[in-house]
Amino acid sequence: MYKIKKEKKNHSMLNKEVLNLINEQIWLENNASFYYLKLSIDFNDKGFSGISNFFLNQSHEERDHMIKLISYIMEKDCSPSLPQYNFMEDKEETFNVLSHFENSLYNEKEVTMSINKIVSKCKEVGDYTTENFIQWFVIEQREEENKFKEIIDNLKIIGDDGLGLYHLNKELGIISPPTI
Repeated sequence: MYKIKKEKKNHSMLNKEVLNLINEQIWLENNASFYYLKLSIDFNDKGFSGISNFFLNQSHEERDHMIKLISYIMEKDCSPSLPQYNFMEDKEETFNVLSHFENSLYNEKEVTMSINKIVSKCKEVGDYTTENFIQWFVIEQREEENKFKEIIDNLKIIGDDGLGLYHLNKELGIISPPTI
C-alpha cells in the first residue's frame, strides 16, 4: 500500500514580496481601524454622536478589510503577520473637526499608495490572481478618498457655523448607523 504524502501546493503560495506587501497592508488596515475607533470616541466625548457613529462604522470597515486580507493569505497556504500593537498609545491630537477629517483623508491616501504597490508588484511577478483580488481594494479606496474629500469640502463651506455642524453630524449619523 502506498502512503500519500500531504504537501502544500507550491502553485498556490504567494510570491514573498507580494506576501510582505499584503502583510504591510494588514498593519495599515489595523492602524486605520484603531485610528477611526479613537476618533469615534473623541467625537462622542464632544457630543457629536452622528460623526462618532460614522467613525465607528469606518473602524469596523477597516477591520473587515484586514480580515479579508488575512483570509486571502491563508487561502493561499501562507501565514499572515498579525499586528502586535497599535500606534495610538503615544499619539495625541487636539480636537478639531476639520483636522480630524483631513488626517483621515491623508490616512486613506497612504492606504491607497500601499494598495497600488501591491498591484504593481503583482503585475511585475505575474500574480494575476492576487492582482484580481486586490482590485476590490482599489475600487474601495477610490470611494473612501472621495467620501472624505466631500465631507472636507462641506466642512470648509460650513466653517464655524454651529447649525451647519449640527446638520453634518446628523447626516453622517444617518448615513453611517452604528454597526454593533
